[in-house]
Amino acid sequence: MIDMSKAKEPAKHEDITVVEFFGKKLHFLDIGREVSPEMPHYPGHMKTNLFWHLTHEECVMRLGDTPFEGYAVKGIVTCDHVSTHVDAVYHFNKYRPDLTVDKISLKDLITPAAWIDVSHVKPLTHITLADVKEALEKAKVTLKPGMTLLYYTGIDKKWNDPLTYVSQYPGLDREATEWILDQGIVNIGTDASSLDTPADKTYPNHTVHAERMVIHTENVANITKIPRHDNFYVAMFPLKFVGATGSPVRMFAIWE
Repeated sequence: MIDMSKAKEPAKHEDITVVEFFGKKLHFLDIGREVSPEMPHYPGHMKTNLFWHLTHEECVMRLGDTPFEGYAVKGIVTCDHVSTHVDAVYHFNKYRPDLTVDKISLKDLITPAAWIDVSHVKPLTHITLADVKEALEKAKVTLKPGMTLLYYTGIDKKWNDPLTYVSQYPGLDREATEWILDQGIVNIGTDASSLDTPADKTYPNHTVHAERMVIHTENVANITKIPRHDNFYVAMFPLKFVGATGSPVRMFAIWE
């Protein structure tokens, strides 16, 4: 029998990987978070649990006399808004049950992108239009229709401090959100657990996205590791949960 304990070790995960794609060498930066029971969960959302449904040893017991060393299966209990995830329109617009996560177009999931730094804005306050315009000017970014805009609040540094992570960040106000979407942006992403500050229970950002029927993305990682503020793409891939209001995504920033 082959000693599987000596099998080749899988390659270690790196944030940035160079991949040859259609004859070009592209840099892929992983900007998605892991999914685990220990990760921060937005207050009121279901916690995540991974558990053994079938171990290798239990499998062998079921199979009986065989040289095969068994297969293993884990069960997963979670909700559709955990880790890095996309909010489908149905999440914040109850009148559009047709716009669930399985219906999001690839044109909104794979787009040109830009990112800005608004980490100077204090937690539990609003990110205003003036803050957004100042950050865009500093980054020398011009927003264009069809783009994704990522904004960095700095709260990602508290990912391993779950209570702080889910409670101490700023969020976009109505005016800033409306102006961003007026530029033709098809997706807004942030490193925070919501695009709305926890201090404002009217959820101005979610409300505008409901009115405009535009998706957004939360808990984005590694934004500041993207080596340019524009001229890159983002690509994210939600699971096609039929009828769901969102889904965890595997998300990448991509550039030549």
